[in-house]
Amino acid sequence: MTTVPVNRAARLCASCEGGQILAADVVRLMAGRRTRHVCSPVGSLVLKGLPDPVETVEVGWERLVGTATNVVPLPGRLSVRPFVGVIGREAEMATISGAFTRVAGGEGRELLLVSGEAGMGKTTLVAETARAAFEGEACVLFGHCEEDLAAPYQLFAEALGHCVTHIGEDQLVAHADAHGSDLARMVPALARRLRELPPSKATDADTERYLLFAAVVGFLAMVSQHQPIVLVLDDLQWADKASLQLLRHVMATDQPMRVLLLGTYRDSELSRSHPFLEILAALHRHHGVGRIELSGLDDSGVVALVEAAAGQALDDAAVGLAEVVYRETDGNPFFVTEILRHLSETGAISQNAVERVALPDSLREVIGARVGRLGGDGERVLSIAAVIGRDFDFDVLARASNTSEDDLLDILDAAAGVALVREMADAQGRYNFAHALIQHTLYTDLGATRRARAHRQIAEALEECYDDRLGARVGELARHWCNANQPIDLTKAVKYSRQAGDAALTALAPGDALAYYAQALDLYTKADDPDPILGIDLAIGLGSAQRQTGDAAFRQTLLDAARGAADLGDTSRLVAAILAGDRGFATNIGVIDVDKVDILEIALTRLSADDPSRALVLATLCAELTYGSTLERRRALADEALAIAESSGDDTVIVRVLNLVGFPLLLPPLLEQALTWATDAMVRAERIGDPLLRFYTAVWLGMASARAGDIDELDRCWAVAWLLADQLDQPMLHWWRSYARAMRAQIAGDVEQAEALAAEAFELGAGSGQPDAARFYGAQLLAVAGQRGTTADLVSLVEEMAAGAPELASAVASSLAAAYARGDLIDDARRTLAEFAASGFDLPPDPLWLTGMVAYADAAITCRDRKYARPIFDRLAPWADQFSTTGITAEGPVCAVLGGLAGVLGHYDDADAYFAQAAAFNDRANAKFFAASTNLAWGEMLAERNAPGDTARARELLIKAKTAAVAHGYAIVERRASQQLEHLD
Repeated sequence: MTTVPVNRAARLCASCEGGQILAADVVRLMAGRRTRHVCSPVGSLVLKGLPDPVETVEVGWERLVGTATNVVPLPGRLSVRPFVGVIGREAEMATISGAFTRVAGGEGRELLLVSGEAGMGKTTLVAETARAAFEGEACVLFGHCEEDLAAPYQLFAEALGHCVTHIGEDQLVAHADAHGSDLARMVPALARRLRELPPSKATDADTERYLLFAAVVGFLAMVSQHQPIVLVLDDLQWADKASLQLLRHVMATDQPMRVLLLGTYRDSELSRSHPFLEILAALHRHHGVGRIELSGLDDSGVVALVEAAAGQALDDAAVGLAEVVYRETDGNPFFVTEILRHLSETGAISQNAVERVALPDSLREVIGARVGRLGGDGERVLSIAAVIGRDFDFDVLARASNTSEDDLLDILDAAAGVALVREMADAQGRYNFAHALIQHTLYTDLGATRRARAHRQIAEALEECYDDRLGARVGELARHWCNANQPIDLTKAVKYSRQAGDAALTALAPGDALAYYAQALDLYTKADDPDPILGIDLAIGLGSAQRQTGDAAFRQTLLDAARGAADLGDTSRLVAAILAGDRGFATNIGVIDVDKVDILEIALTRLSADDPSRALVLATLCAELTYGSTLERRRALADEALAIAESSGDDTVIVRVLNLVGFPLLLPPLLEQALTWATDAMVRAERIGDPLLRFYTAVWLGMASARAGDIDELDRCWAVAWLLADQLDQPMLHWWRSYARAMRAQIAGDVEQAEALAAEAFELGAGSGQPDAARFYGAQLLAVAGQRGTTADLVSLVEEMAAGAPELASAVASSLAAAYARGDLIDDARRTLAEFAASGFDLPPDPLWLTGMVAYADAAITCRDRKYARPIFDRLAPWADQFSTTGITAEGPVCAVLGGLAGVLGHYDDADAYFAQAAAFNDRANAKFFAASTNLAWGEMLAERNAPGDTARARELLIKAKTAAVAHGYAIVERRASQQLEHLD
């Protein structure tokens, strides 16, 4: 406590009669009292140096700092407490307090989203609860956004930067041991505190983004082991896309952490296409996400607000004033206080004339009047500050407004005196507007010409102030030059928009980069004599951002860039454009991308024989030619690519090449080579540590292992891959995981799960712009129908697939043959088999060769025709130990169809051996459908052979097949087993 001379507010308190405060006093008190301190009158005192006694008050305050264990101080923006406290929000505060109690108790992280219109007190509410948590020894962090000024990961960079600056070095060292330098990309303070950070393990931007996300999660988890964290994220409606994606990742992770996230946003500013809406929908699917909607205070709440400000009960006139203000403001707390301050400052009220008060028509009128009272220079300077943003630098404002430092200090002090701006306590030379609505009002009140001129002045001031360190300000410069609207400014607008896009890609924020590159390209087209090289660079940047965000337009963007580079003879940009479009395998499975193949071949003519980039271009071309080309050409491309990669000694290049050429050469005769390559790639990828490379190698090794019949190894590899897919959190990888899991469900014979996962995969693939998502979905529906026994219903779908993918015509024809046979359309099945026989029983040598031969074998078995069964048997017999799968569908062990074909040929002993081999595989893999279908075919063969003991064995196998079919919904197996059992009886 301390005693000071009474100020205007204290004199009003001391003059109240009967413990009440009068209406005129209310507005004067609201205007003059900007402190939260409690003032108690103590009467007149004689003070040293003053001739007469002075009315004094005793001022009390609450300590804002935390306990000694709180090494991370309370962020400056949260330390400003409203002088009246938080009124009328008791229920909301209790909700937040309850969430913090759960989080602090170790029940997991939670997110509370506080929404409402501007001025409802969202920030005030979360700040009050954050301060309470801080006083309870929580670590409180804060990140905020500004309209049109968000930098990549701004929310988390600000919040974590504050924490990194203050926590103990031992914690930083522990985090660096686990995550290296990955967090330093977002939080440079880490590199300043730890001079020697281990390098990142990432080899591309996709992986770097994953490692950054993992580092953020790891940091929050580590700090929250010592004390619970309250992370305030303010004004999410203006957040950059990268911050929103990271927020989603933090909520999706299952890593234990004691973190309460409090996010505020204005729901009234969210259009249907606003990026926050998509994230909002995704967030609400996670456990621990809640929402608090703030509306205006009711009439009693407004009265309580005024009483809290006055520190006294109100007389009838003052209550009447509060009720008038409530009707005009709908209880918006900010409007209430601003209007009362306006009435006081304009002298528009006397204590006996409440009924004659003329309230202002709008908040703009209120703020405009207060700014106007600062004088012409003050109004001009604050208007320029509003164009800078809610936060502004003193030096930039001085230069932009052409105001001397002393004069500017006087203006800002005067503006602070009437609660328009405030100096930021934890950032020297930085100011901000007291409320976003003040800045917004001043900005929108500027005419178009004056606003454009201000943008130009600010851009020039930024260049002068930060000439040698513009990196962090390129986004602001892009905004200001783009809004300057002068022909001379176009070049700079393109320049800084491009730099902002580059910076966003470097910062691993492709969503934000996308907007900057699109803006730069739009401006670029308006130039009188555009530089073609600049246009190519912008297109490569845009295409890279599109691919990383799952926008299918990336293909055309990068192809156009590559063609432009080729026309200019710029090989480095040609290769950059080609490789920027790599999704880890062919652009469109089953279809040759003729345009991409052409540009790849052009690139090869311009690359030297020992250039490591040539290896990647060769491998990419091999992948693009997976279907519709000769095996000899693909092998030649793969061999040359591997030779160059190995001579480079670069593990990253070697692994990328192996991953690209693995699937195009996945044929039965080359399976051992595929396993060797995939195993080598896995070892190298583990050594490199790049999670995206590890994902691809785990997928390909798993697929090769499945072809070899090793389902346990498939599960092991894919478990690694799916964990990495979760961590990488990329749309395409989620799609890949879903369709692969659907295939795995086919192996297990779980038709319901296989169908559900196929639908999920289609949604993810279509949503992330995968051109083959529908084709994959159709193939998986057909596989599920084959197990259910409803293939006949999808014959038309298969016929459509045949028409839409000419490179897959042979494979689709084989599927049609099997579909006809399973649907009892025997004549159609025979016709298709006859067409296959006319081709010499030959299929293209691609990864679908085994699948196609197995499908034709099924048709030949059902048709019971030896002239088809014999040549198909001969082609499949060498691969009896392999398992037919494409990674999308599973057709079962090859030995099972060899048993069926041998039975058709009358080679019953061979059939018996093949079926026994298939049954052993089915038992190992727990493959319920393939076990049921094998038992069915085996029982049918034994019944036909009819050797001693065959009937009993056949009955046992058929009963097992029928029982499993009834239990799991394999209708065709159930029907055929029932029919065969009737014949045995």
